[in-house]
Amino acid sequence: MKLVADINIPYLKGVFDSYFESIILLPASEITPEIVKDADALVVRTRTFCNADLLEGSAVKFIGSATIGFDHIDTDYCNSRGIEWVNAPGCNSGAVQQWVAAALLQISKSKGISLEGKVLGVTGVGNVGRRIVDLGLALGMRVICCDPPRKREEHLADFVDLKTIAQQSDFITFHVPLSFSGIDATNHMVDSALIETFKDNVVLINSSRGEVIETNSLISAITNKKIVATALDVWENEPNISQELLKLVTFATPHIAGYSVEGKVNGTRMVVDALSKFFNLGIHPWIPIQNPMDRKEIIENPINLVDTVIQTYNIVTDDNSFRKSSIDFEKYRSNYTLRREFSGYRIIRANNSIASTLQKLGFEINTR
Repeated sequence: MKLVADINIPYLKGVFDSYFESIILLPASEITPEIVKDADALVVRTRTFCNADLLEGSAVKFIGSATIGFDHIDTDYCNSRGIEWVNAPGCNSGAVQQWVAAALLQISKSKGISLEGKVLGVTGVGNVGRRIVDLGLALGMRVICCDPPRKREEHLADFVDLKTIAQQSDFITFHVPLSFSGIDATNHMVDSALIETFKDNVVLINSSRGEVIETNSLISAITNKKIVATALDVWENEPNISQELLKLVTFATPHIAGYSVEGKVNGTRMVVDALSKFFNLGIHPWIPIQNPMDRKEIIENPINLVDTVIQTYNIVTDDNSFRKSSIDFEKYRSNYTLRREFSGYRIIRANNSIASTLQKLGFEINTR
C-alpha cells in the first residue's frame, strides 16, 4: 500500500513505516494528481484540496485531515466515489480558546475596555465555540449564543439568531465552518448590511474562516469606526491577503490560532486512529512515543490574569512578527513554533483573586 502525507503534520513521521510499502511525505503544494494516482491513503491539512481535480482516476480509498475544518474536502465527490474521509473535530479547541483569550484581554488592556458585564456574542457553538462560551463566563462576561443548526436540531430556546448577536453584542466572535449554500451558508455572512446593525464601538474577532466576513465591508466599518477593535487570524484569499485590511486591524495573525502542541498531537492522533481502524492496522489508540503533553510548564506567583495569559501566549508578539513578513504567509505558518495550551501549565502559588478563573480556563493550580 502507498500513503501520501503532508510533511508538516507533526509526529507523523515513522508511525506507518511498518504498515505501508511506500510512504511519501511532501509539502502541501507538491501533493499533485500524479503523486496520489496510485496512493491508497492521504493524510493532509487544509492546504490540500481533495476534490475531483486531485482524486479523479486515483486509487485513494481514505483521506484523513489532521484539522478541525474540512471545507477543503469535496465531501460529495468523496461520498459518491466511496472514499472514506475524516477530519479531527475539536482537536485544537483549547488552542483557539487561548488565542481568543489573548485577543480579548489585550484589546481590553490596549483600548481601556472592561470585559466585566459586557456581552460576548458567540456565533458557532460547536467544539470550539463551547470553549469560548466557557471563556467568556470565566471572564465575567454575559454570553449569548448563535448556532442555527444546533438550535433547530436540539431545540435550544436560549440560542438567538445572528441579527440578535449583531444588535446586542459588545464583542462578537466567530467559530463557524465555511459553507456556500443552504439556509446555514456562512460565506460572507458578515456583510455591510449586517454590520449596519452592529452596536457602536463593537469588537470583532474571527478565527474560523476568512470568507465568513466580506473584506471590503470590514475595511469600511473599521475606517468609519463602527468597529472599534478587530482581531483576525483568518483572511479571505489566503495566503494572498488584503494588505489594506492588515493595516487596519488591531491584532493580526496568519491562521495559527489552533497551532498548539496539544492541538497538533490531538489532530495527528485522531487521523492515525481513524486510518488504523479503516485499514485494520491495529495501532490505535496511538500517542507519540515521546508525548510532549506529559511535561507541564511552570508559572510561579502569577500577578494577574492578563500577565498570566501573556506568559502562555503573547498575541502582540505574533502580530508584530506577522506584519513584518505578511507576504510570506505560508512560510510563517510552516515555521511557526507551537505553543502550549493553558492545560499545559501548572500554576504555583496563585493569588486567590485569580486562581478560580485560571482553573476555569484549564490551568492546573498548585496552591502550595
